[in-house]
Amino acid sequence: MKFFSKGKGVYVLDVTGYTCPYPVIYTRKALSRLKPGERLEVITDNPPSCENVPNAVRRDGHEVVGVESVGRGVWRILIVKRG
Repeated sequence: MKFFSKGKGVYVLDVTGYTCPYPVIYTRKALSRLKPGERLEVITDNPPSCENVPNAVRRDGHEVVGVESVGRGVWRILIVKRG
């Protein structure tokens, strides 16, 4: 798991190699470190995370901008922290 800043107000959480529930746990932990309005890009290679992570963060009140394929078997989940 890697968490780093990509630029002003944009962070990346790479959870490739992890299966659920870890991507959800790490995403929530990363979001707790962000300020409202900042963005988090979650990179995953676990297909169920493409549904589990967005569902969990929406329940927490955050905005899911989208889920997109960024390579063979790899996805990026774009999240904006709210509240």
